[in-house]
Amino acid sequence: MRKKILVINIGWEQEPLLERLQKLDFEIYAVHSEKMDYPFIKDMEICDFRDINRILKFAKSVKPDAVISDECDYSHFAQAIVSEALGLPGPTLRQAQISSNKLTQRTQAKSSGVRIPKFASASTYEEIEAVVSEIGFPLIIKPVDNRGSIGVNKVADISTLRDAFYNSLGESHSRVVIVEQFIEGFEITIDGYCINGIPTSVALAKKTHLSDEVRVAMEIEYPGKINEQLYIKAMKNNEATIKALGYTFGMTHAEYIVDSNENIFLVEAANRGGGVYTSELIVPNVSGIDLISLYINDTMGFDLDKNFKPTIERNPTILKFFSFPPGKLSKVDVPDSVLAEDSILKLKILVSQEKTITDITSDANRHGFVILTAKEDLSAKAEAVVKRINLTYLS
Repeated sequence: MRKKILVINIGWEQEPLLERLQKLDFEIYAVHSEKMDYPFIKDMEICDFRDINRILKFAKSVKPDAVISDECDYSHFAQAIVSEALGLPGPTLRQAQISSNKLTQRTQAKSSGVRIPKFASASTYEEIEAVVSEIGFPLIIKPVDNRGSIGVNKVADISTLRDAFYNSLGESHSRVVIVEQFIEGFEITIDGYCINGIPTSVALAKKTHLSDEVRVAMEIEYPGKINEQLYIKAMKNNEATIKALGYTFGMTHAEYIVDSNENIFLVEAANRGGGVYTSELIVPNVSGIDLISLYINDTMGFDLDKNFKPTIERNPTILKFFSFPPGKLSKVDVPDSVLAEDSILKLKILVSQEKTITDITSDANRHGFVILTAKEDLSAKAEAVVKRINLTYLS
């Protein structure tokens, strides 16, 4: 008899997971924010991923053997509730709360001795003013519970503090923001997996942002151009951090700032895979570890060899986002010769023809990306791909 699996979120970022579930002959049920015409879906509930009661009602009607989600904070939270309510393997609600709420996470990290920037929470501008003298400029203001760098603002001085606060507050579902010390340095991401409940770091990357003011990642390069001693230190630090946060199930995706003294500060650590194919395509290519198989295995409750210890590779890979000039787009053309290159793992345009391209302000409105792997200069090779994309604008 075919096993039933409920997949929460079935967008383009989850395509590798969906393909694997089909090959394994699962009876697939889904929750998604809009109608998707996948013929392999047995039944689907269309609703907001934060509509927990509706999702739980649908899950109870399906009676799945497993529930799964990836690359999304909101669907991960729903997965935790469904798995806990139905007695299925998965992240606990406590773990989901820590993962999705930046204030809860920072409080947990601080109490466990994890190095983090100075921070305070605020729900009014007066509260912001009260902590500025302690934290100092520049600082970061961000929503407690949003995603994808939405509502994250760097504030250089008092002149932009009020506008930044209102923007961040408006993007925070809980209507609370975090005011945080800005740490000078560079940003790294570390992806991992809880193997038999034990956090294991599997891939490290170095980030390049759109600008110092707009903290949107535009290049994420693995294994990151950092010295070997710092690489090992960061990987071990990540495992200690994930353990301190209490994550024991599935994938992890963490971001850190490294200062000039190579001190490592936690930015945030999610108990899910990284987005834009990070967990399902990039990290497996970098590390040589089949994360999807491990994850499906765990959500089904199958035992893993207690002595399993993967050999972790460091295959050079880059995720480069496109930033096209703003304007009314008429046509986008990606030459077949580009798509045919063996080094390109994935290329996707995220702006539509005959739509207006706007400036990038968050992860959500980046213009597209390419994922490629090669031994030569990855950044230069990725930039060469961008230059071969043909854009036609309406005058």
